[in-house]
Amino acid sequence: MLPTPACCAVDLGNYFGNDANNEYESLQVSAEKRVSWGFQFLAHYTFSHSYQYDSNYYAVDPRLAFGPNPFNRNQVFLWSAIYELPFGKGKKFMSDAGRAKDLIVGGWQITNTTSYGTGLPFTPNIAECGLIEDAGPCRPNITGKLSTGAQTITSGCNTGGMCGTYWFTPVAPLSYPQAELNANIGVDSCSFARPVSGPLSLPACGQIGNMGFNTYWGPHAFYDDMSLTKTFNITERYRAQFRFDAYNLFNHPVLALPGNQCLDCLGNSSAGQITDIEADSAPGAPIGMRQLQFGFKFVF
Repeated sequence: MLPTPACCAVDLGNYFGNDANNEYESLQVSAEKRVSWGFQFLAHYTFSHSYQYDSNYYAVDPRLAFGPNPFNRNQVFLWSAIYELPFGKGKKFMSDAGRAKDLIVGGWQITNTTSYGTGLPFTPNIAECGLIEDAGPCRPNITGKLSTGAQTITSGCNTGGMCGTYWFTPVAPLSYPQAELNANIGVDSCSFARPVSGPLSLPACGQIGNMGFNTYWGPHAFYDDMSLTKTFNITERYRAQFRFDAYNLFNHPVLALPGNQCLDCLGNSSAGQITDIEADSAPGAPIGMRQLQFGFKFVF
């Protein structure tokens, strides 16, 4: 085989194909109480870490594209319980109830399911992407941690300012002052000191910021569903059941991530604002708005 001429040699460098892997590690604990005295429950707790690669920079440097899985909540607790109230014929209380009285006080059952999960991760961005996006993902350098957490702001509702529920408060733009640009027309901006705003700074030219992939966490999830049923034993063959279901009993919203995740967009009223609940909160879903449902069943 003839050697490749020196003029035409091509160094492909490192190449990472579609062969990345995910990681999942967890501690899982469960507790169960089987039926006794009409009461039973099942509880699960999971503490986990799940990581994956972000495809938009994986082929260049996998280390910068590795971070928390955007669909995994690090901590999840689930509790489900069923309790047959101890009233009525054959029960602990009023066991000698007559037929009419038993139709009123007997046959009641309560079911409850409670779920809690920590927030989902996300990667915020900055407005000055045009200065660094050719080097990869649009991430800034960060020297501290921006404060996050749901807060309601109403001071700007009548003035066009910030108004609503916000997950973070943006900082001033990471842009060069116009006076500095006017005084240095024709000078390569890569030689300028990089703009700094709060704990953020603009990366050097040709560099990606040190903010990692999915290093910020969104709102937690909490919801509680309850059912109340009443069984009427008409005869040995015929029974009737009344049922009341309450999805998201406490009407607690599961907030979505901010639609505008720009960290240095101070002055933009939508930056950091939460404008919706999670996407799968359709009617009937446990994390949607409270849903009440009544039903009646006849069994023969």
